[in-house]
Amino acid sequence: MKRKVYSFNSELFKITGVQKVVMDVHHAVRDDYDAKIVGTVPFEKLHKDLKIGKNEYVKLRSPFMFKNSIVIVHERKFLMLFWLLNKIFFQNIKIVYIHHNMLFGHKLTTKLPEHIVAISDAGIKNLTEYFGVPRGHITKIYNCVRDIHPERHSVPSAGKITLLLPARINDVKQQVEIVKHLKDKLRHNIRILFAGVGPNYDELQKLCEGDERFECLGFRSDVYDLLHKCDYMLLYSIVEGLPISLIEADMMGTPVICNDVGGNTEIVHDGKNGFIVNSWDDLIDCLNNLPQVDEKTYKKMSACGREIYEQYYTFDIFKKSYLNLLESLDE
Repeated sequence: MKRKVYSFNSELFKITGVQKVVMDVHHAVRDDYDAKIVGTVPFEKLHKDLKIGKNEYVKLRSPFMFKNSIVIVHERKFLMLFWLLNKIFFQNIKIVYIHHNMLFGHKLTTKLPEHIVAISDAGIKNLTEYFGVPRGHITKIYNCVRDIHPERHSVPSAGKITLLLPARINDVKQQVEIVKHLKDKLRHNIRILFAGVGPNYDELQKLCEGDERFECLGFRSDVYDLLHKCDYMLLYSIVEGLPISLIEADMMGTPVICNDVGGNTEIVHDGKNGFIVNSWDDLIDCLNNLPQVDEKTYKKMSACGREIYEQYYTFDIFKKSYLNLLESLDE
């Protein structure tokens, strides 16, 4: 009989990088384990783009359903619950916590699990230096993206540059601040497309009105097509874990402009497959100089992105790493 493995997340009604990782982990282990996804909402409320099958999903009704199983926890706020189930009710649950972002506060809770997955070197540093988690409790497993084997990326047309920022429209991703800081400072042939929805969407849309250099696309399910058509991807967030969108850009061979937060520089190597900028002035200068990137350099950056993806961020690497981790829990 296969051992039960539950991937637990309470926010499966939306789709962000965390929910994508929930699905990737589930797909990685389901052939070798009796794997289910557990959430707190009815099946009908699950985000349709997660494509969770009815036979794959279990709505949480009792915490005692996890007895003698492995639970992969994607939210720190539930760690105390699972710890108490073991300590008070002797449920024999193997807890694996995935540390998706750079977090602060709640030090005691974060240190409870003996098995923590950090998704980047930056995540390891956050866990060990801030939270005091022993390094031996941490396994680094990079996020992944399924390879669609894209066609070779086309070279930007003469003098015209289009960038895509695909992310939830909110304060963390800074789309509103990007427009405010870059408005009237970009060359006329630089264009930024914002793909996504979120709490700041209406404000962003108003800021973009009447300015051909910025455009709001709303929610898009064709991000890969957009990445292929656009010349660069842009990300300038306040905080990050290991952004799926940057891995997607590497997979597509689309060079990236981003800042040095979280695990960004583990995906984007400055001058190799994109450019790292760390101030608004640097960002403006970088964007305005993009038309001067020659065809040979652009092709090298595109190819380098693919090489980085194939070396670190494929689903096969991800799957092997998670299976090795789960196997080690019984050693």
